[in-house]
Amino acid sequence: MFHTQGYDIPYLKKPILCSKDNAWLGHGFYYWLEEGDAIYWGQTAKRNYKKFGVYVSDIDCENILDTVFNEEHYIFWIRSIDKAVKNLYKTTNKKPTIECVNAYLMQKGGWDKSITGIMFQDLPVNDKILKVAGFYYRKRIQLAIFNNKIIINFIHNFDGEC
Repeated sequence: MFHTQGYDIPYLKKPILCSKDNAWLGHGFYYWLEEGDAIYWGQTAKRNYKKFGVYVSDIDCENILDTVFNEEHYIFWIRSIDKAVKNLYKTTNKKPTIECVNAYLMQKGGWDKSITGIMFQDLPVNDKILKVAGFYYRKRIQLAIFNNKIIINFIHNFDGEC
């Protein structure tokens, strides 16, 4: 899988933890399944750096929550989100933020502590990769890793420009 970061010399020795409060899946090490999505992320989300680096890793996905390809995991994911939103709404009487939902899931979601990450289908907005304009037939898949022990290696793949 592919990890994108703002350009840095010397090259990184390990991935950087995303700790932004509005991160889709909470604090974690974010990876893309497809190299093209990692490049697109570098070109659009790393503009402050003017350049970006893409790194490649092998990931042990045995204990991830796979909401993309595993129907049971997907149903569990949807029910967990719905429960979090319902309980948070009761407390605040307003729609919760991504930060609040992620915090609730990590603290009170009833998840098995052995879950090492979440694979999630992001919005497929990258028209550069699509072979048919406007036809979003492919999934844009991210993996948020909560336990860096499942990252087998971390190798600089290439640099790109924004």
